Amino acid sequence: MSILRPIAAASLIAVLLAACASDDVETLSQEPGFQAGYGDGCATATEEDKSFSTKRQRDEYLFENDRAYRAGWRQGYLQCSHRDAETHDGGLILGDDRNN
Repeated sequence: MSILRPIAAASLIAVLLAACASDDVETLSQEPGFQAGYGDGCATATEEDKSFSTKRQRDEYLFENDRAYRAGWRQGYLQCSHRDAETHDGGLILGDDRNN
């Protein structure tokens, strides 16, 4: 049951983002990698809320090589932790370019 919550949230966010986003962002948020990344990012943020927890759920290969996974992970992390984007990650969620 707990796995359904991040998936449902990712689906809702994807729909909301698609309504006000460019074609590139809409396409990115609908990719399976985005949803997988969102779930991992949300799980990481939720784990960080626990005292003394250092668990991070993230597929490093996908984070480095899959733009949709990376965007989903960041979106899930921010949504589930209720944090704002920070400058060290470019302040970007969707369509980020890590080199900027």
